[in-house]
Amino acid sequence: MQQSVYGYYIPCSHVAILAAFAQEFNIEMAPILSKYQLTTESINTPGAMIAANQYTQLMLDVDTAVKNHDFWFYFGKQLDFPAYGVLGQALQSCENIQQAIMLLAKYYQLLSCGSELTCDRLDDFLCINIYRQTGIESRESIIRSEILVTTIINGMSALLPDGGAELKFEFDYKKPTYHGSYYKNLNRKCRFSADQSKILIPSQYLKLNCPHPNPVMLKILTQQLDLLLSQQQGPKSITAKVRTLIAKIPGNYPTLDDISQKIGMSPRTLSRRLKENNTTFQLLINEVKCQRASHYLQASNLPIEEIATLMGFNDSSSFRRAFTRWTGMIPTLFRKEKRLKQQVN
Repeated sequence: MQQSVYGYYIPCSHVAILAAFAQEFNIEMAPILSKYQLTTESINTPGAMIAANQYTQLMLDVDTAVKNHDFWFYFGKQLDFPAYGVLGQALQSCENIQQAIMLLAKYYQLLSCGSELTCDRLDDFLCINIYRQTGIESRESIIRSEILVTTIINGMSALLPDGGAELKFEFDYKKPTYHGSYYKNLNRKCRFSADQSKILIPSQYLKLNCPHPNPVMLKILTQQLDLLLSQQQGPKSITAKVRTLIAKIPGNYPTLDDISQKIGMSPRTLSRRLKENNTTFQLLINEVKCQRASHYLQASNLPIEEIATLMGFNDSSSFRRAFTRWTGMIPTLFRKEKRLKQQVN
């Protein structure tokens, strides 16, 4: 993935796959492509790129035309690991599922400027945490989740003796009206309005062998991935990384020194890099807190005092003042208005 003044560029081959798939659902793609000065010929041109923000808007245009709630799940199944280029080759060269999942989490940002993955061990599960850079309840964010989760599961399912029946899924947005599509395309072990979106992979799956392990090839491919990752680093990716690290553990907000140490640069250098991208560490902290607080107010019945504690405030009064400063609305009024809109919709 390359950077430009517009953000990130992604290959037009992604658009070509989406366009071909959408046409199977009787979606007329020519007008949508034309909106972004694209044609069937241009998106199939080797090496052609599109700005990531334009691709996102294109996806939303397709989503508007979609009548089938299974669409993005079905689309995710088209994006098998071999379509991931160097990363796809590396995943196929891993020894077992655990190694492949850790590799995918480390390098996933090469594939997506809108999502990032991390892995943690949690009792008898390996937990894939999913972080997205857009609002939790935004349609863009939900689409990304549906595609990402389906792609990962599709890549694993052929290796699992039970097709992944023991996988668990948690989503940080409220249960959609079409939640039956989640049960149909994933399984019934889906939980919504969770603190963090994640996939929980049971330990018995992790040691299952990949079909074509090749440690020599894996080493070569990993070196290529490291080079690609280093080339991608810049003010934009630093900002996204800081935001992701801030949001990693809900209710436990790190300091500038904490984040600097994890990224591997001094607090002064990190502050300078963020300033180059017209932001600051405190603004990113506030952004994450505002996003989380808005989510809790909309998707849960937690009292204001408990939400204040989760946001790291010592008392509810401080939280109310901060939330009003962020949104221009007191928390109780924000909750009331959002719920009224949900009822209308």
